[in-house]
Amino acid sequence: MEKKLTVIGCAMWIIGLIVAIVGLNLTGDAKTWVSVIGNVVFLIGLGITGYIWIKKKKEEK
Repeated sequence: MEKKLTVIGCAMWIIGLIVAIVGLNLTGDAKTWVSVIGNVVFLIGLGITGYIWIKKKKEEK
């Protein structure tokens, strides 16, 4: 389960970063929406990855 969450988290933050960068190159309302969606996905993925990392560090102690 932990390995699946790690893979999902890493994939989400990489995809979110790519979507946010692509959103910056668009025009109009699409620029705003795609950038916001990319940033949200990026932060959720980063949060999942960070949670797993902190959990592993606590288990090691």
